[in-house]
Amino acid sequence: MGLWKYILKRLIFALVTYFVAVTLVFFIYHVMQGDPTYIYSGNVHIDEDIPDSTRERWGLDEPLWKQYFIFLRNLLQGDLGYSFFKGKPVMEVIGETLPWTLLLLGSAFIINGILGILLGSLVAWRRGSKVDATFVLTYNVYNAFPLFFVGMLFIALFGYYFYIWDFPIYFPLLGAQNPLSYRFTFIQQVGDVLWHLAMPLTVLVISGVLGWSWFMRGNLINVKTEDYIQTARAKGLSENQILFKHGFRNALLPVITSIGMSVGGLIGGSVLIESVFNYPGTGLLLLNALLENDYNLVQGAFIIIAGLTLLGLLIAEILYGFIDPRVRNA
Repeated sequence: MGLWKYILKRLIFALVTYFVAVTLVFFIYHVMQGDPTYIYSGNVHIDEDIPDSTRERWGLDEPLWKQYFIFLRNLLQGDLGYSFFKGKPVMEVIGETLPWTLLLLGSAFIINGILGILLGSLVAWRRGSKVDATFVLTYNVYNAFPLFFVGMLFIALFGYYFYIWDFPIYFPLLGAQNPLSYRFTFIQQVGDVLWHLAMPLTVLVISGVLGWSWFMRGNLINVKTEDYIQTARAKGLSENQILFKHGFRNALLPVITSIGMSVGGLIGGSVLIESVFNYPGTGLLLLNALLENDYNLVQGAFIIIAGLTLLGLLIAEILYGFIDPRVRNA
């Protein structure tokens, strides 16, 4: 099977999986509650005509099977319903928060992948050294603390105490930018966004790098025992040549799959981190929507999150096909 045929096959599989996921979200959403507009029928902050128009647009008075096809039609048109909590269409609400989440998760994903693979390779090739022992100890100690607790420690230390102790550098306690950033120059706005991003990104990166390094370390340790590694040593190749020419590539294959599968966990971690740091991303939006019983917004957020997760898996599978020709020829 050629590379492009392999990519097309994985793309079709991802689309089918996404269709199944969207279908499950629809039916679970309707099993959990009936007509969502009844929840807001007595809300004085909502125009009394909106629930009626929503009920008509989504066919909520129709049989379930008909509602399902109306839902698919609206979804293809980019219509995810109306958020009664925000008073706006769901796509508009998610569109305001998704860029912040993509900035946070995209940065964490890239940094985690690069540093995790390099650090895992280093400690595996020096197994039994002080570097390896320090890494194992750090990994085990860090995993003893929940992610949200680490975030709270960062807020207390680098946000609050650094400020009251008059440190030259401290970080914002919440938000993604200064409310007065519209007065800043472009360079100042970029610096302000990065300043607010620093703590939540650092917490996600520490957790991700340690996890992926641990996985890469285990794979490379197993690869070191293979016969072709011993043969390479017998030929007189240097340790660096053996590592990068023979060991690294074979140990990397399972890690690529793991990186793709970790996208879902990374998104789950972002919900916690965005909540702790009050970072205005989709994760915080989803939490608030759950607390406010805004079912349309919850459903829309899950559909977007499912798409991002499957996109991460698709990218990982395509990279796998590039690295290992045996996969695309299977």
